[in-house]
Amino acid sequence: MGDKINRRTFLGMTAAGAAGLILGEFMGKEREPELVTPATKQVANDESKAELIPFYGAHQTGVVTPQQNFANVAAFDITTDDRKQLQELFKTWTEMAATLMAGKPLAEEPQEGKFPPIDTGEQIGLSTGKLTLTFAVGATFFEKEGKDRFGLQSRKPQGLTEMPIFHKDSLQEQLTHGDIVIQACSDDPMVCFHAIRNLAKAARGVAHLRWQQTGQLGIKSDGTKRNLFGFKDGTNNPALNDDSFMNNNVWIDGADGTPWLAGGTFMVVRRINMRIETWDQQPFTNQEQIIGRQKVSGAPMDAHNEFDQPNFAQDANGDKTALDSHIRLSNPRDGEKSERERILRRGYNFMENLDSVGRMNAGLLFVCFNKNLQTQFESIQKRLANPKKPDQMLSYTVTTGGGYFAVLPGVTGPGTYLGQNLFG
Repeated sequence: MGDKINRRTFLGMTAAGAAGLILGEFMGKEREPELVTPATKQVANDESKAELIPFYGAHQTGVVTPQQNFANVAAFDITTDDRKQLQELFKTWTEMAATLMAGKPLAEEPQEGKFPPIDTGEQIGLSTGKLTLTFAVGATFFEKEGKDRFGLQSRKPQGLTEMPIFHKDSLQEQLTHGDIVIQACSDDPMVCFHAIRNLAKAARGVAHLRWQQTGQLGIKSDGTKRNLFGFKDGTNNPALNDDSFMNNNVWIDGADGTPWLAGGTFMVVRRINMRIETWDQQPFTNQEQIIGRQKVSGAPMDAHNEFDQPNFAQDANGDKTALDSHIRLSNPRDGEKSERERILRRGYNFMENLDSVGRMNAGLLFVCFNKNLQTQFESIQKRLANPKKPDQMLSYTVTTGGGYFAVLPGVTGPGTYLGQNLFG
């Protein structure tokens, strides 16, 4: 094409106008200047504003926010011993996060001269794609090798530990744990990268990247998104607007023993490699028995529709749904206990190069949020990884990285900052 079409202008056009414009370009005709009008620009601006998610609030974004199509999760190690420097970094990150989520450049004017630019600039011209940024801290933020690093050891949340090694895990040190984690999610992967890149740039001298993992979902999908095994993933997730569930199972309150963390939650990240080539050799019926759901519809083995609840009580011998199937071990549906265990999942697929022996380096970036790590996520995971009767799916997956983190409460407004109550 001769002239490049501005994306926002394109979205603001009518279908007929846009089609005529593209056809004209292919036929070698000039673009008619009257197609770009003040009204067209206003529509584009309105659509761009609709993509903005507010940064400020009682809770951080990226937890109960409707899931965007791309994620970039990055863990940092703190390199300073100075508590004031760390506190200033959190203030800086707060201002940057509010600016990035508002779709504004980090510097009002282009930076010229011999100094590096404040904003790296690769996002210029892009909308935010509903960008959210979520900040959390790990157990080693408070204490490392027995040392109270910043005088905050007494404020470490009860139950926040480093992620243990479960049966069949193969955790790699360089992909696991971290003092701080930031989750960037957007409908544009460039926006996610730009956010993490600039936050990391601002942290130099105080913290540096330990590991980073990107993920993605199908952009246009009818219903529940699928994982790389081809099954719908997240069917039994709670409704994001179910405030009762979120208050009971996700959000921490003042009665949970850590007052400064009220409004936050606990985050679990697990980098789960899928043995794609081995899985692909399994017959269709075997795959369904391993998961415990029908592959195409997503329905339980004893039902017809995706959101039908399986009836394990009438299937005590596992005739329809195997006793060691993933769906049955992850949620036995045994009443109140299972309800208390339920977590909010927010996972993404990752697809990278080949591993060291030539297999596809692909899998699931598992992310979940819960109010209590031990009685929710760990209770479920111990059932899945029971050495005596493990989840069948563990024969086709291996967890290589991730960690446990405490998601900080939200920032209520300008003048306050991430972790303010933690620092006191």
